[in-house]
Amino acid sequence: MWINKRLSEFELQGLCGKIVHDTKIDQPIKPWQFVKPVPERRFRIGATPQKPIVKLSERRYVEQFFQTGLLLLGSFDYYANFEHSEIGDNTEGGWVTLLAKTPFGVTGGKYSSGQNNRMFCTYLGNPERKIMKKFGYDSGFVITHPEHFCNAIAESIGALSASFGQCIYRTHKAVLGFPGKEANPYELSHRCIEIVKAGKYLIKHERYSHQHELRFLWELKEDALGAEIVDCGSARKYCKPIFFR
Repeated sequence: MWINKRLSEFELQGLCGKIVHDTKIDQPIKPWQFVKPVPERRFRIGATPQKPIVKLSERRYVEQFFQTGLLLLGSFDYYANFEHSEIGDNTEGGWVTLLAKTPFGVTGGKYSSGQNNRMFCTYLGNPERKIMKKFGYDSGFVITHPEHFCNAIAESIGALSASFGQCIYRTHKAVLGFPGKEANPYELSHRCIEIVKAGKYLIKHERYSHQHELRFLWELKEDALGAEIVDCGSARKYCKPIFFR
């Protein structure tokens, strides 16, 4: 969808709401249907947080990682089909509303992507016991140097690119990108999914906000289905085990 004019903030939220709720462009929407997309600059991609990054798990898997270097990496497909109310999320890899705003117009639509990414989900902060109980975990490890950890795994699995960032939680999954003045208006509709980069992978429904997720992503040449146990021994030196009593 291409709108060949500059939109006010009110008009932009109306357009976003129409896309989210599958309403025709020439039809009005109700006040509660307006949606404010998250500007992509809000996603701090590659920024090391001040809080600890904790991978929650079972003790046997933590010990296995530090003894053998073996680590399970998931995917959008894996978590979309995981039958657990905390670990699984059937919207992973599903539709995300993306908009690109330029000085000469706005484009937007619903897109599904990320199927060629391996994923590793962590908790940002010091997890409380009730959080551990929700997941069914009793142990974990702290990732002390996230950039080095991310790059070490990227090298181990031959990833095309690697990134990490904290998830943002909203009622609707909608992200706003800013391609700048150099963007070609005739290509925007086709390139919206490229313009809005990692932010589209880091927005989750607000019902998961208690998880405080920081997500690692590795882009592969081919689709990544299910989960894969890989040798990530070189990443161990950037982690410290923790065992909860």
